[in-house]
Amino acid sequence: MASLSRLVAALSVVAVLPSVAAAQSLDPSVVGDASGPVRAVASFALVLASGGVVLLRSEDRVHRALDALLARPSRAVPYGLLAYVLVLAVGLYGLSQLIRVGVVSTVLGRAAAILLVVAVVFVTGFGFLVVGTLLTDLQGRRRPRYGLLIGAALSAACWAVLPLLGGVVVSAVVASFGIGGATRRWFHAERTVERERAN
Repeated sequence: MASLSRLVAALSVVAVLPSVAAAQSLDPSVVGDASGPVRAVASFALVLASGGVVLLRSEDRVHRALDALLARPSRAVPYGLLAYVLVLAVGLYGLSQLIRVGVVSTVLGRAAAILLVVAVVFVTGFGFLVVGTLLTDLQGRRRPRYGLLIGAALSAACWAVLPLLGGVVVSAVVASFGIGGATRRWFHAERTVERERAN
């Protein structure tokens, strides 16, 4: 088990470096022009890296997200899509403000764009990690480390088998299912706090 953790950590570091370099160009045509196998390998590496970071920092977060998912699985996808909408809304709002003040083409603008890409990658990686862990749980024992490998393989399969648009849609739906439970709990916890403040 310890050797698997070290392997995940090493692969996470190796996978993050090319993803950051690729994010620096921020040219969407790079993804569109890549072949299915190249997109599959990149997706596997990004999910492994981002999910591995989450897993190494807090395995309990994965267990809580899975418990929240299992509590109401039918509501997971809409709440997961809400997480993507929130991340994109915040990121695009920040970029629009940088455009307004005329610094979007500077290092600050590129850093903000890279941060948005990294945030989307982490949301996706976490979603696939939870889905992979769910599949291990259905086999009788919850194993997030193996779930990470399964989730990364699922993400790769989405991109290897499907065309670009299909890969985007299926990846977003699968990842949304994974993060939906945690998003639902967070969203309703925030609403409860606001209600208490209003009273």
